[in-house]
Order: sequence, then structure tokens, then C-alpha cells
Amino acid sequence: MATSRAESQHSQYGRRRSNTAQSILRTVQVPHLKVGDQKVLNSWVHDKETTQILFNHSWWPGAAEGDLIRVAGTTESSSSFLFTVPKEDAFAKPQLQISIPQPIADSCSLRNNGEVILTKVDKDNCSADYVEFIFQDQYLGRNDMWRLGEQLVGQCIHTNQEVTFIGSIAAKIHCIYIGGERVSSAYMTSTTKSIYRSLSAKVTIFIQVCHELWEFAGDGERYNEKIVHSFLPALFAKWREAGTNHTVSIVLISRVFYDESEIGYAAGPLRRDDLGNWYKDFFKVITDLEVIYDWKPTLVVLKESFWDFQRDILLTHHYHRAHQDAGVGPSDQVRLVGRLSNAQDGPLLESLNLALNPTEHHYIDRSLSLTGVASIVITPGTGFYRVSRQLLRLTTTRMLDQGFGLDLVSLAKPPLHQVPVFCFESPDKPGAPTGDPLWGPDDDSRSGKTKTYWWEPFWISMSFWDKQMDLPFREDRFVARAKMHQIQMLGLLEHDVLSSIEVPFLNPQNMHRDPTEEVRISKEEADQFDADVFSLTSADARPSNPHRQSLNSSTGSLLITTPHRPTEKRNTMSHRNSLMTGSRIAPIEESPRRSSIDLPSPTRAEVSPATTANGGLSTSPSRLSIRSVSSNLSDRSTSRGPRSQGPGRSSLASKLAPAWLFNPFRSNPSEPQTSQVSAQASPTGSAKVSLTAATPPSSSPIRMPTMAKPIVGQTQSPLPMAIKNTPGNRSHMSRTFEEETYVPGRTTQVRRSPINTPPFDESQLSKRWSVGTVNLPAANSSSSPSNVIDPSRPKLVVPAGQASLAKRWQHMFPKVMYKHDIKWTSMVTPGCLPLTVEYFPTTAELESSYDVFSYDFVVDPGEMRSFLVKPPNAKGTAEEVRRAWALVVMRGMAAVRLAQGFQFVLRPRAEGESDEEKSGFRRTKSFNPDDESTPKPAGPSEVLKSTTGPVYLSMSNEIHRISYTGEAIQVRRYVRRMPATPKFKYQCLIWPKLGGGYTEVATSFASHGLEDYGWNRLDMLVAGYEHHFNESLRYWRTRFIVIPTTEPPQINLGPSGEVLNDEEMRILGIEKLAEQFSKLRWLSPDDKAALAINGPPPPVRLLPTTLDPAASVMDESLLEQLDTIHAAGPLRKKMKSEKEIGELPLNYVAKAMREEGGVPIKYNQWHRSQYPNSFTGYDFVSWVVREFRDISSRAQGVECGAKLLDQGLFEHCRGQHGFLDGHYYYRFKGEYAVPMTPKSWFRRYTPGDDNLRAGHYPSGVARPKNASPRKVKKRCILSQSMVIDIDPNKKSDQAESVILHHDLIHNPSTVFHFELQWIGTTARGIEDLIRQWNRTVERYGLRLVEAYVTQISEVRTRNAFQSCFPLRLAVPPPIVPDLDKRVPEGTLTAKYFEYAILRKFGFIIDVEAVDLYPEQIDVVYSYRRSPFKYSQFVHRSGVAFVQVLGGTEGFLFLTNRLMGPGRLGTTTKRDHPAAAAADEIRVKLQQFCSDKAALEGFYDNEQALLSPPVAEEPPPLSI
Repeated sequence: MATSRAESQHSQYGRRRSNTAQSILRTVQVPHLKVGDQKVLNSWVHDKETTQILFNHSWWPGAAEGDLIRVAGTTESSSSFLFTVPKEDAFAKPQLQISIPQPIADSCSLRNNGEVILTKVDKDNCSADYVEFIFQDQYLGRNDMWRLGEQLVGQCIHTNQEVTFIGSIAAKIHCIYIGGERVSSAYMTSTTKSIYRSLSAKVTIFIQVCHELWEFAGDGERYNEKIVHSFLPALFAKWREAGTNHTVSIVLISRVFYDESEIGYAAGPLRRDDLGNWYKDFFKVITDLEVIYDWKPTLVVLKESFWDFQRDILLTHHYHRAHQDAGVGPSDQVRLVGRLSNAQDGPLLESLNLALNPTEHHYIDRSLSLTGVASIVITPGTGFYRVSRQLLRLTTTRMLDQGFGLDLVSLAKPPLHQVPVFCFESPDKPGAPTGDPLWGPDDDSRSGKTKTYWWEPFWISMSFWDKQMDLPFREDRFVARAKMHQIQMLGLLEHDVLSSIEVPFLNPQNMHRDPTEEVRISKEEADQFDADVFSLTSADARPSNPHRQSLNSSTGSLLITTPHRPTEKRNTMSHRNSLMTGSRIAPIEESPRRSSIDLPSPTRAEVSPATTANGGLSTSPSRLSIRSVSSNLSDRSTSRGPRSQGPGRSSLASKLAPAWLFNPFRSNPSEPQTSQVSAQASPTGSAKVSLTAATPPSSSPIRMPTMAKPIVGQTQSPLPMAIKNTPGNRSHMSRTFEEETYVPGRTTQVRRSPINTPPFDESQLSKRWSVGTVNLPAANSSSSPSNVIDPSRPKLVVPAGQASLAKRWQHMFPKVMYKHDIKWTSMVTPGCLPLTVEYFPTTAELESSYDVFSYDFVVDPGEMRSFLVKPPNAKGTAEEVRRAWALVVMRGMAAVRLAQGFQFVLRPRAEGESDEEKSGFRRTKSFNPDDESTPKPAGPSEVLKSTTGPVYLSMSNEIHRISYTGEAIQVRRYVRRMPATPKFKYQCLIWPKLGGGYTEVATSFASHGLEDYGWNRLDMLVAGYEHHFNESLRYWRTRFIVIPTTEPPQINLGPSGEVLNDEEMRILGIEKLAEQFSKLRWLSPDDKAALAINGPPPPVRLLPTTLDPAASVMDESLLEQLDTIHAAGPLRKKMKSEKEIGELPLNYVAKAMREEGGVPIKYNQWHRSQYPNSFTGYDFVSWVVREFRDISSRAQGVECGAKLLDQGLFEHCRGQHGFLDGHYYYRFKGEYAVPMTPKSWFRRYTPGDDNLRAGHYPSGVARPKNASPRKVKKRCILSQSMVIDIDPNKKSDQAESVILHHDLIHNPSTVFHFELQWIGTTARGIEDLIRQWNRTVERYGLRLVEAYVTQISEVRTRNAFQSCFPLRLAVPPPIVPDLDKRVPEGTLTAKYFEYAILRKFGFIIDVEAVDLYPEQIDVVYSYRRSPFKYSQFVHRSGVAFVQVLGGTEGFLFLTNRLMGPGRLGTTTKRDHPAAAAADEIRVKLQQFCSDKAALEGFYDNEQALLSPPVAEEPPPLSI
């Protein structure tokens, strides 16, 4: 032990050791600690600078390095934390025993100088299963999540711990789970699953406006009042409590049906549903991508919108349309047409797809402050919807491809059937084999018959908001579960209508079993049945709450718990108001029904049809049929229901017990038991198995057993849902995939397929039965019209291939959740798609259902030039170096796939897994012969630690296998064969946030999968064999603009102390930004090798000009400098430069400057000032550095120029500055000034042809095409691109590279553009870099703002809920003759007055329209994918954009939604966000554009400022 002498003398028991040399040198063997050993120590608390636990080994000698210790306080209020014993070091303070960092002490309520109890614990028992992180105001990519989890492996973590990633705080640990229980501290292992939840997400709230919205709830409050008075305030309060910063959109959605007689008046985007009804869909945007902290004004607007909504869509909308269509003359009388749909017919899927369109291209205009997407639908309905089959399949695919889900909040009470449930029509071909009605191939024949099917969406979670404001919740209160609105609204005098109401008999043909068939049982079986059902214990003290009993928590689905009441009792107790209304009101009676079950009941004829079971399953939509929840786990089940006696014996409970028998006598939720499927496929089997063997598949397929662990110790509260297979509390996967479907006629070997796929055995895998059900014998054909599908038990059939889609959320939910709970977690902090999944198809599935594509590439370290991976520090043999390179390339390939939504495939857990997991993965271990002995990783942190084993990544319908073969990296792609999903064309009416009414929108919904993605090219890019991004790669991109602000620069001194004006300071600021670009340039290995020979590459150079973008390309001197830049510039010193400028006299220097290859001396112009025979300081410095050996840097060149200026060789053209390196003009002085013939005069460009009158309006007309088609256009590249390294300090463990595109020509009065493009780079590093650049330019009167990549007029094509606000001009701009001769040179006359209006309101040019550029020049920007149709301006504050349409059309206005609170460029406070500032600008601009007098006065003033016409300029001189 390396301890000091003073420490060695101090023992644990307080006894001092001898000072003799013998005693000091003697080694004392201290036994190691055992699990459970404890020690009480005195604790200190230190500051945040040291985050490690300081532990003095001398105070507990048995503690060894790596031991896991729990530290707990001695008070009741304190909690415990874990730490790993560090390496033993000599302590400077021997009296220190243990010191705790301040954050941990605050979190655990531990005080300084207090006693703590240390206990050694076992790592296996304290290893975290799940860790939940929360983060805010940042974009955390999936690659970042993977590396963040790896960084914490082997560390002890605690709740509220701030996690640092790449030098900054990235997230906070919110929850830690071990075995489903929440703990305060744990040990992070490589198998720990990470959950990431965002406090800054994009949230869209849809509120369904339907007929039921104005109905009254049970407490007397209307449903629309519940939204604005209770639910939304509760949701916003949860957001405020969690400290969220969501960007929120609120949209009202509605559907209006029209009769045939109303179609002509209600013209527009009319559509027709599957039932032939005409309808139109309406959407009204209340808030549009806004971050709001005070929601009260929004709730007021929302409440007013409810009352105006019906008038707007039923009356006003058609009134305006009739006036528009009428044209001349008065229109017809205003009519009230249409009717609001019921909730079940609302446009739920259509609204979801409209919200999915912008998120499908999330990588464009990528916000660096938002992560995650959440959709919430608030409806007064119960969760039942009629939908289109095609749209349902498309929506399911898109939701799961993008990894999102839906929270469906119902304001009603839970219904008496399964929810959510979708109803759709599917073709019905008599005699045809029964297939999957949803996922099966499309039927082209539309004239055939259709059948109605019910399907449960697994990506929707139901939450019932039934909070009664005036009635506190009581468990013993009777809660009505169904209501008849018409009877509720009847008055007291109209009750006579009740006398004839009667519930009819059920159709016997619809029953699954012949009602005349008897069920023979023995006396022992009957006695056992009675004992199981009717025996009372202490736990059965009272019946549980009907509301809570209706939940089958183990399956996550609703179960009907209708209590049986004899008819006589109902006659006297059913209506409480019968005493007041008199006996003349007859009670509502139910028709009696015969029962063929021989039960010893004296009241057999009085059994309610809703509570009778004849061994078959009712097809009535009013009840939920008995579910099968027995399984091969039943021998361990604690349910007191009778157990199945084997495959050949049927459970008595399933044959005899109606659902009501289980509930009134139990305190726990019902768990009805049914028999297993008989081995006999014939329907003529014994009566005991007739329940399953004779069930037609079309009526009601019997569920497979639930794949949940047996739950011990049931209490009165409902059982939690199983989380092994279905994330219970997440809205995305609420329920469906936990259940399976029994298939009649199968063998006894019931396989539990992954999640909810139909069972199948190996013998039939080759037939690829992924269509849901298996055909029954002809006697049981479902083609008979008498077979009715039970909507209470929808046909939940999911193909084996679709199971992996649901498993995508498997590792999202660490804790069992109750289905009836409100899913606040997903609505407050939306979760990100997990990194891992445990699903993999079988060998037979891969062979029958997948197409395999394979490619490989050789690992050659000498040829790899990748900027996407960090070169390994590998030494040793060539094979070791190659293997190290292969590992980093494979990790890079996995990282870019994670970014596209892929997940790592893990092996299932060895312990504690459910049987479905065992069966699901026992078959997959041998999916490939060469992988039988290859273990898959058990956690994301175990992936790609070496190249020995392959890595598997899956996403929706595609699986990738990446492996290293010793010389090459091989990629296998398994792509599932799926039926093509055509585009769904859709038309609707949308009222945008800034709109004045409903406008027609035509769009389409399509699934953009990754089947055609260029994976080979992407992998070549990662490996370094490719060096450019391709548009098909879906790379991340965001555009930034540097805007001159209205405020003057903070400084006014140049580098040498010169006083500069505002314009010169802004040019200097842009040059400083260019210096930052140059410093971060990424150098390839070849570039680094060339440094010693050629020196550093030329720095980034920007060319200043005073011309607009379209006019600048006509300045020939500017284009010459542009060509020089593209040729790498005149910056490198000549190899044989022997001259020294210090030895030359001034006349020789002047002569050398004028020679060919010397300093460019020419005619220059800046604004309206002309400088003939001048040169710039930049060109002079570049010349002397290149030509003279005694000048080796630009700084020395500046000193040389200042010396020559002092000697009188040249002077500043305006006489205001000394010599400066930059765009400053100088001319020869005195005797050295010799006039030179200018190389070219500046040529003015006018957009019109010679035949068009200058200044002719409209100036935006298309110009005649070039008359000479053979004339070659000059190509002018106005931008430059390069790879930059955003991690110069090498804090990251991976390559952090970004492709930078930037302008080369810059006008200080307009904006400067640059765009960043990346794949897999840490977004936090990009954001930090952008903030650093913003701080750099802010001092010079500039502001860096995020801008849209495409033109704003196309915003609706990406996001239908966003729209530009039109600003029309009340007076068109005047036509001024010879306008081009009366404006300064280089000024474009097209839309001259529109530009002047925008400049008046603080707008500056962003991007010029493509038709304003000269046709003889082909202008190219490397970062622009399509030309801008209209010129686009941006406000100097960056909060708004405007495009110029011209004429009376005026402008299009759009708020810059990329500027949110806390984001880059936002300087406004919370109480005055960017959206409010943009709205003020829009209102002022709109008032001006609609004021005729103001416009006419403005036009007159602008014309008065024009100069009189001047004479024609002489042509350029030629020699």
C-alpha cells in the first residue's frame, strides 16, 4: 500500500502502530470485503469541479479497486447512491474519509460532515436495465445516443445526474430502472438500454370538430368546454412543470358530408368515401410551429374558434365560393349546406399524413434545437373510426418507418368494446381463399362485393380524459358506460315512447356453435367449476369498480364486465326517476333467450343475452367476446380460474362461464380461460373442442394466449400490461402486438410468433403463410353472408413480416403500465426511437419473403481518404492495421444507418424472458449457417467492439448485415417483398394561421422507404472511396445567412488602428468569418504531405462588390478574380523567386507592378464612385508574397505596402486610409501615375431584349430565348465548397466533419450565404461552431440567422399547414420610360418599385429570381438544388422572408419559423418572440400595401429621386 507513514500508523480501531522499522516494513494481509459488509464513515462535500468520489482506503482497508459500494445517509430523508472504489492513492489529508461531489450530495440529501453507511453490494444486482435521459434545446442524433451510452459503461450513475458529452452537458438522467422498479442509483453495463426523451420536440395537436363536440358529457359540461377548461390546461401545466420548450401546432380538423342536392352549391374539393357519401375535409390552424409560455390567449382564441367553426365551414365558406363562381351579377341566396360528421367518420388518417409529410424530410432545414415528434389527437369519440383500407395501410407503414406514434385522447368514457379500432371495407370474393384483408394484395376489381373488417392499430394509444369538474371520483359510484343521446334529450311528457322499446333476439345463424348441441359434463367437473367461480375468500370482500374491472391488463385490452341482473330486479331498479314519473312508463325490457347449456339454474329463461355463453362466441357488436389468455405458462399462473387440462381437454370456464361470472365475485380483473386448440382440423371433433374447431375465421378469430409473464399477487387494481412485447405507456404501441390469434384447424404445436404474428410451424413455412389466417375445410367456409365479424373483437391479423415493425418500440418501456392511465409521459416528453430491437426473421422467412442483395469492398488503408471516419492509431502488422481500419469504417457504416432510423439487432436475454421471446429467437439463431456460433450483442454498447462478428441492423422492411471477411467489408441487404403501396392523392381545405379563409390544397401521401437508397455509394463515402454527397443520400442540410443589422457595429477600428466606416467594418467582419472557414479546413493525408512542399493551401477569399447578385455576373473584372480563385489563386510563391523588393527603387517597383502577371491595375467602381487605373490592397499583398523571396507572409506584405505608401509610390484613392490588406483601392501617385488603357468597361445589363422598352411593366415577363442556340453559355460558379473539421481540439471519439458551401461574391448591403451538409456528425458540435461564428461577426454589425433551404413559395408543398401570407398592392407600380438610364449603373430595373417598398420596411435581397440573370451566363451555386422563381428578401432582423410576385399581386410573406426561443440568431426575449416581431412587420407592410394614397405618394417620391436621363456611354476602347 502506497500510503504515508502517518497514515500507516492510524488503524481502523484507533490503535497506533509501532514506529520500529520492522513493524513499518511488515506487510499486513487484509481480507477482501464480502457482499454485505458495512462501514460507517464521516463524509465531506466538495464542489462541482471534481465529479469523482474521493475515498481514503486507509479507513476501510478491505475495499479493493473496482468494488461497488452503496453509500446511504443515516437520516430518513436521505437516499443512497453507488460508486466504484477508485485506485488507491496517497491522500494529502489523512483525516479525510470520503468526500462526495456537491450535485450527488444535493440529490441524496447528504450534508457535509455527516455520517454515511458504506455497504458493499453485488454488481449484478445493481446493474441498470434501463436508463432514461432527458435533454433540451438540442438535436441529439441517433449516432450521438449510441456513443453517449457507450461513454457511461462501467460507471455508477444516479438520478438528476448531468451527463457531459464532447465537452458540454448533453443530457440529464431522469430515471433508472432495475427489474421494472425505479431506483435512485445503479451501475451502467454494456447491456443497459438507454431511453431518450426530449423536452424540445415538435408537437402537433389535432382537435376533432365533429357532431359530438357540442354534446353534453355526464357531468353536464360540453365536450368542447372540456378541451379548453380541463384537458389542455392540464397538459400545459404538465409541460410547465417539466420545463419543456416544445414547438407546438394546434389544428382543428373536421369533415362535412353533403347530400346529392347540395353538391352543386358545395363545389370544390369534393371527395367520396367507400360508402358513396360526398364530403369535404376542413383544417384550421390555430398555432403554427410556435413556442408559447402563456397559453391563456391561445385558449381564448381556441374557444372562439369552436363557436365560429360551424358558421365558417357550413355557411361562410360556401357564400364566398358562390360569389367567386358567380362572376358577374348577384349570386343565389346564401344557403346553409352540409352537416358535420360524427367522430367515427372524421379525417383522422388524413390529418396524420399531412403531419407526416414535413417530418419525412426532417433532414432538410434541420433544426439544431429540436429532437423528436409527437402527435396528439383530441376527440369526443370513443376511438372507433371508419377508414379507407388503402390509407390505413399507407399510414401504418409511414408511422412505423418514421418511428412515430399517436396519442389519442378521448373525452368520452371507455366504451363497452375494444378501442382503438378501425373499420374498413375490403373486397369479398366468395369461394376465394381467406387472406389478410389489410396487408394482402390489392384487388383491382372495384365492382365486386366488399366485407367490413375491424383492425386494431398498434401505433395508437388511447387515453380517456373523463375528469368531472364538479364530482370527485369515488370507487363505488355507478358510471354509465353507454348512452342513448335521443332518449337522454327527451322531456318528461315524452316518456311514453319507451313502452315499446325491445331488444330483439340475436340471429342464431350468427352463433359459432349449433345452439342445439349439448355440452355434457361430469358431476366432478361441475362441482369443480362451481368451487372455482363462486367460492369466496378474504380477497373477495367486495366487487371491484366496474370501470377498472373492464380492463384486461395482461392483454392491454378492454373486457366487458356486464353484471347479470334478473329481469324482475331490473324492472324495479333500472330507472331512479320511476317514482316521480309514475307507473305509466313501461320499463325497457330485453327479450328472453333460450339457453341450451344444462345448468342447474331456476332462472334459466331470464339470463340476459349479453351475459349468456353457449360455448360459442357472440357476434353481437355490443359485447366483447371471451378472450383466450391461457398459455403454456398456465401451470405457473396464479389465476384462480380453472386451468387447461391439456390439448385434448377444454377448460370448463371457457365452455360454461359467461364473462359476468368472473367479475362480481372477484377483486382482481377477470382473466377468462379457454381451451387450447384441438389437434383435430375437422369440425366434427368432440364437443369439448367444438369451440375452436368449428369457428369460422371470418366471424371472430380466437385470440392466442397472451405473451406475458404470470403476475403473482393480484390486487384489486388492474394488472399491468406486459412490457416485454408491447410498450404499455407509450402512445405508439399501446396494445395490439401483445396478443396472438388462434388458427382453427392447426396442429397442437402452437408457436408463439414474435409479438402478434399469426402462429405457424416449420412444416408450412415454405408456403409463406403471412396473410393472417389459414383456410378452413369447405364446410366452414366464411363466404356465407350469415357470418358476421365481431367489431368488439376485431380481426387482429398481422403478418409475420410486419411483426418487426411493432418491435421497433420494444426497448422503450422499462416499467409495466396500466392501460387505463393517461399517457402523460409520451405527451409531455416524447421519446425517441430506441437504438435496439430483438426481432429477427427465421431462415424460412428470409428465404421466402426477402430479396437478398450483397456487395463488398476491399479495405485498403493506403487508398482511403475518408472525412467521415477518424483514422485509427494502429501499429503493427499490415493485417492488424487493416483490421483496425475495418473496425472504424464498420462503425461509421453503422452510425450512418442509425441516423437513417435503423436499429441494432440484439440477442434476447438469457434470463427472465417470456416464452414468446424464447420461441421467437430460438428459431432465429440458425438463420444463416455461418452464423450459428456467432453471438449477437446483448446491448448497444457491445456492438462493434471488434471485427470478429457481424453486426445486424434492421428497419421496417429491410435488414443489413455488415461483416469483415479478412480483406473486405461485406454488406448483405435483406429487403422484404411487400405489395406496392400506391400514392394516395388527397384534396382538402386549409385555413392557415395567417390566412383569411379556407384555401384548396392538393397533395399526395406516399411511403418513401429505403429500398432504393444508395447504400453502396454511402458506404464508399464512409470508406473514403467517394468524396461527394449525392441527393439520394438524404444528407442533413441547413442554410445560414449573415445579415447586416440596423444597429451600427460595436467597433470602428481596423487591424492597424485605422478608423473604418460601417460598410468597411461589415466587409471586415465577413473577412473574419472567411478566416474561420480557412482555419477549420480539413486536410486529407495527401494535403498534409504537400504542406512541406507547397506550403499551406490558399485561404478563403471573398470578393466584395456593391452590385446585386444578378448584376455582379456582368462585371468582367469581378469574374476575372473569380476565375483566379477557382484556379487556387496567385498565393503560392514561385519556385525560382530570387528578387527582393527591399533592394528595388520605386520606379522599378512601379514598372514590375504594371507588367504581365503583376498587380491587376484596372477601372474599379464602388457604388457611384469610379476609380480608374486603381488596384486593391489585397492584390498588391498577394503579388509581393508570390514574387519576392524576402516577403513570406501577408503580414510582411502589409508592412512592405505601408512602407511604399509612405515613400510616395501610391496613395489611397479617397485619401482616408493607410495601406490595408483588403478591398481598399489605391492608385499611383505623382510621377508614377501613368494612364493605362482599361481592359474593359463595366457593361450594364438589362433583363429585357433590345426590342423591349426599358422599364416596361410587368418587368417579370419571360425574355425571348437566345436567338443563337449554338452559342455556348459561359459557366459562372459563384460558390465554393470544402470539408471542414468542426472538432479541432479532438474532443470527440469520431470524425466530426461537415461540408461547407459558401458564396464567393459578397455585397455588404445584402446577405452572405453558406450551407452546412453532414451525415452522422454530432449536431451539438455544429451548433457550438455556429454560435462561435455568430459571436465573431456580431461585433461588426452582422447577424447569423438560420434560413430556409428552398424558396418560401414552396413551403406548402412540404407542410400543408404552413402558407405564405399574400400582400397585394392596391396600386400597381408605374411604368417609367428609360428607367434603366435614370438609375445608377448596375441597378436592375425589373420590379424596381417593389424592391424599393421592401427596402423601406427594412428588407434586403436574399436570393435573386432566376429570370433576372443574363441568359448568356450559366450561373451555378453548389448548394442550390433548384432556381428561385421569384426574388426573395429577408428582414434585417431575420424574423421574416418576402418573395416579390410583382404588379398588383404584390408579395408573399412568411415568418421565419426556424428562429425559435433559445435558437441561433434569436435576440428577442420570451415576452417578445420572433413570431411576434414578424407579425408586427407584416401588419405594417399590409397596411401600407393596401393604402392607395400612401402607395401613390411613395411612387412619386421614388420617381423624384431618379436622375435625369444621361447620354449614352462610349463603348469600350480596343487596340
